[in-house]
Amino acid sequence: MRWAFATIVLVPRGEWGKQPRSGDRRRIFDWIARAGFSGIELSPRWLDFRAMALEELRKLRREIAAAGLQVSDLNISRCILTRTNDAASHWRRLERSVDVAAAIGAEIVNLSLAMPTLPSPDRPPLLGRDVPEMEYQRSAELVADLAQHAREAGVKISLELHDDGLLDSAELCLQFLNRIEAPNVGVNPDLGNICRGPRPLPDWETTLELLAPRTNCWHVKNYRSGNPVPLWDGDIDYGRAFAIMKRAGFEGWVSIENYLGDVQESQKESLEYVKRLAAAPTVLSG
Repeated sequence: MRWAFATIVLVPRGEWGKQPRSGDRRRIFDWIARAGFSGIELSPRWLDFRAMALEELRKLRREIAAAGLQVSDLNISRCILTRTNDAASHWRRLERSVDVAAAIGAEIVNLSLAMPTLPSPDRPPLLGRDVPEMEYQRSAELVADLAQHAREAGVKISLELHDDGLLDSAELCLQFLNRIEAPNVGVNPDLGNICRGPRPLPDWETTLELLAPRTNCWHVKNYRSGNPVPLWDGDIDYGRAFAIMKRAGFEGWVSIENYLGDVQESQKESLEYVKRLAAAPTVLSG
């Protein structure tokens, strides 16, 4: 497995940061490499790469390479392709992200297919099974077009298991992949997204077992009773999770998404933990 630092944790959760300058970027890249990561996952919430001209992207690519890192993926969160007046702009952002990925050498564009939600914290959850068939079909058609564009650019697509969207269960993820039938599209089984809400804890082990064979990148974070906690102290047993992924032969990028305390140090501690899990013998019982 390969290890990526998720830059989305460098801004407060749910917010957009101020565009970092070249010197600030280089300091972050150097720290990430020293901490033991081999890759970096770029989020537009930290660095708005979609607004950068080609020469700026080439400079960014050189900065990352100079630190000894690769771009694992671009993390494009909460894409809404139907049911909103902004659907066309979301689609254009996805197309642009594929072009950026090709320009800076990112292997994957990771995206989550969301639905508009109410701002209230006590709103009812939006479940994928409640989304009308016509919206699934339209979204699948658009993602299939995106996959073709990405394939021509030498880029892969990963569809993220995510709450408040179309793909909030293993079954819906697999059905969507089958609709698309694109060899460069896989899934990101981000278990934390489905284990952080007010609902009863889902069967994350079965979810991971179903999705592991189709996984092309993987976000890891953990919660206990809906609150963020260290990877080793939450409702998800990452010892078992890594055993499932290793048994499925997953060797791709693992991106750590911890929003705890000093986020850089938290990411570093989490990296040391997951490296130990990856090196441990694969034992599954019960």
